[in-house]
Amino acid sequence: MPEYSYIARNKAGMVEENIIEAFNERAVVDRLRSQGMLPTSIKLVKKSINFSAVNEWFARIKLLDKITFIKNLGVMIRAGLPVSRSLKILTAQTPNPKFAKIIAEVARGVESGTSLADSLARFPKVFSPIFVSMVHVGEVSGNLEKNLFYLADQLQRDYDLIAKAKGALTYPLVVLGALVIVGFLMFTFVLPKLTQTFVDLGVELPFMTRIVIGVVDVFAHYGLLILALLVGLIIAFVFWRKTESGKTVLHKLVFYVPVVSGLVIKINQARFVRVLASLVKSGMPIVEALSVSAHVVNNVYYQRTISDASSKVKIGSPLSSAFKKQPKLFSNLVIQMMEVGEESGTTEAVLTEVADFYETEIDQTMKNMSSILEPVLMVIIGSVVGFLAIALITPIYNITQTIG
Repeated sequence: MPEYSYIARNKAGMVEENIIEAFNERAVVDRLRSQGMLPTSIKLVKKSINFSAVNEWFARIKLLDKITFIKNLGVMIRAGLPVSRSLKILTAQTPNPKFAKIIAEVARGVESGTSLADSLARFPKVFSPIFVSMVHVGEVSGNLEKNLFYLADQLQRDYDLIAKAKGALTYPLVVLGALVIVGFLMFTFVLPKLTQTFVDLGVELPFMTRIVIGVVDVFAHYGLLILALLVGLIIAFVFWRKTESGKTVLHKLVFYVPVVSGLVIKINQARFVRVLASLVKSGMPIVEALSVSAHVVNNVYYQRTISDASSKVKIGSPLSSAFKKQPKLFSNLVIQMMEVGEESGTTEAVLTEVADFYETEIDQTMKNMSSILEPVLMVIIGSVVGFLAIALITPIYNITQTIG
C-alpha cells in the first residue's frame, strides 16, 4: 500500500505533519476529516530501494547457520535461560537477516504458548523433520538441552561430510569446466581459421582432419545456437532432476557408475544409521525414528526401503527384516549389526559403531578421490589434445612433403 505525507490542521488549529498509508489521496482526505483534521498538503512518498530487503531475499540459510543456532540455543538453555529469551538473544546475534527473521517468528510463537517444535515446524524448508522431531522428543521428555546437542552433533557430521564431498569434487569439476569452455572457444573462433586454410589448398585430407573440419564448421556456423541449446539442456536437467521421475531415474543410475556407486551407498548407509542411532538415543520410539530417518537420506530407493521397514516394525517384524530384501542398498554388516543390537538391546550403540566405521571409510575414499580422478582427467585431456594434434599436423606434414 502506498504511503502519503500530509500537513493538516487539527481541531485546536495546530499544524500536524505525518505519514499515512492509504490506497489513494482521496482515502487520505477522508481519514483525516474523520479525525476532525483539515488537510492542507498531501504528497505521495516515493520509496527508495530497500537494499536490506534485497539482501534478505537473496540470503541463503546455510547448514553452518543452523549448527551455530542450535548449539547456542543449547548452551543458553543449559545456563538456565528461558527458551523465548534465548531465541530473542539469538535473533539479535544472527548475522543472516533471513534466518534472524525466522528465529524472531519462532520466538513469537513460543511466547504465545506454542511449543518450540511446533514453532519450528512452521518453516519446513529451514527446519527438517529430524530437526523438529528431536526438539519435540526433548520437550516431551524434559531433555531438550541434551537433544539439542545430539542434533547439533548430527548436523555437524552432515556438514563435515558435505564439505569433504565438495573438496574432493571441486578440482575435477573445475578442470572439466575449463576444458569445455576452452574447447568451445577453440572450435568456434580459433580452429575455423586454420581449417579454412586446408580447404583452400584443395588437397586430399586425412580422415581425422576431415572429422575436425566438419565439427569446426558446425561450431563456426551454429556456435551460438549450440551454446543456447547447451544452456537450455542444463536448465531443463536441473528442473527435471527435482521431479519424481527425474529422481527415480538418476538415483537408480548412480548405482551403476564405478567408484561413485560405492561412495553413494556408503554415504546413505552412514547417514541413515547415524540419524537412527541419534533419534533412538534421544528417546524417540523406533517406528517414529525410522519414519524420520527416511527423510534424511537423499536417494529415493533408500527412502522407500526405510519407510517400508517402519511399516513392518510397526506390526512387530524385526528391524533387520525389511533391509534383508535390499542387499544392494544395505550391506551384510549393517543387517548383522542390527540383528545383534536387537538381540542384545543395544541398538543405539551398535548403530553408532557402524556409522563410525562407514564414516571412516568415506573419509578415506574422499581423500583418494582426487588421486583417482586425476589420471582419468589427464587421459581425457591427453586424448583430446593428441587427436587434435594429429588431425592438424598430419595435413601440414603431407603438404610440406608434396611441395618438397
